[in-house]
Amino acid sequence: MARAYDTWDFLDRMNFKPDGSMKPKYKQRLLDKGMSSSDIAFVEGQKKNEVRLFDEREQLYIERYGIPFSEWEKQGRMSQSELESRQRKAIRNGEEISSLPMDIDPDDYYDQVGS
Repeated sequence: MARAYDTWDFLDRMNFKPDGSMKPKYKQRLLDKGMSSSDIAFVEGQKKNEVRLFDEREQLYIERYGIPFSEWEKQGRMSQSELESRQRKAIRNGEEISSLPMDIDPDDYYDQVGS
């Protein structure tokens, strides 16, 4: 199962631990720049909350659909070229319009196949 940490950018990974807590060096750097302890605690709390919400969403998807949200999202992404390839293949096969995927424009279908 994926972690919220896996979705973070380079700076977040450099400054926060996987559980959302701030790394000591980053915390000290913020204090040295003049940030108050309460502001640092707030930022850290937001990151921990982000991790908690990510984990809850992952668990919810596992319970409902048997697959974590991150995996479902990965499977749902289809590149434009894959989508166009699938559309061309379906149109070439002359399939019935009702059996084609919803993302195929009926006008394109009838232009290529003829009606």
